[in-house]
Amino acid sequence: MSKRVIETVAGVLENYAQRGIFRGFSQGPMSGGKTVFKMTWHRDRQFELILDVPKKTMRFPLVLPNVPAGSDMYRDFKAFVASRFSEDLPDHRRIDIRKVAIKPVCRSGGVSLTLTVKDGDFEYAARRLIHLIHEIFLV
Repeated sequence: MSKRVIETVAGVLENYAQRGIFRGFSQGPMSGGKTVFKMTWHRDRQFELILDVPKKTMRFPLVLPNVPAGSDMYRDFKAFVASRFSEDLPDHRRIDIRKVAIKPVCRSGGVSLTLTVKDGDFEYAARRLIHLIHEIFLV
């Protein structure tokens, strides 16, 4: 099952790369149901997405650098992430709380995002996570 899930997520990400969303894209080796995807994205920054199928998680270990944990920026960031689950958003922009959970964490001055897949729909989760990161950088 892990291999199939990894292939599904890789397919979603490859599609974004082919459409020019990412300027560079690669996948690391699979090991124990885990793999790392690397992409060049917003402002030509390198992003890493760690997929851990046994834990049912997808994690961007560094979304925003140089953000102090107690800062207004981090509080605003957490509020923005939480707002993406709001019923006030149109369906195509809303994240379904029944399908995924997303947790921002600020550690050592960097903000990470971890998405946990609740229902096994890794394709939905990958698309919503990419859309969320994209919205973060648009706002």
